[in-house]
Amino acid sequence: MAFYEHLRAYREQLDITQMEAARRIGIDHSVLSKYEKGDLAIPIDLLMKIKEVYAISNDYFLNMLEDKPSKSKNPGLEARESRSKYIEAFQEEYVTPLASYKEFRLLVMDIKSVSKEEKELKRYIKGLLKKD
Repeated sequence: MAFYEHLRAYREQLDITQMEAARRIGIDHSVLSKYEKGDLAIPIDLLMKIKEVYAISNDYFLNMLEDKPSKSKNPGLEARESRSKYIEAFQEEYVTPLASYKEFRLLVMDIKSVSKEEKELKRYIKGLLKKD
């Protein structure tokens, strides 16, 4: 598997969209799409940014670059840990700075009060995003 395929698989394992990933990396989502398809070479400095944003461990990243299988005895656990690291970094970068604003806290509480069902919450949030 080529590195670009590993990159896409890892992003999907994190359960994040190209749009979200591209915003966090600081590039247009169409460029990320080209990277993930192998249509465009990834600059070295951007590789490090991607590694940081995706919270990829050094060993795992090297395995991706060298197209070696993961040495993990429990890939499911590793995937959950990677997702957890990503979410922690996301919260630190985006949520924590906004938590001091009462409007943000009210918005989050409003969203949370819509429903306990994940589908309903997603539908409501998508509706909010379309109002832009």
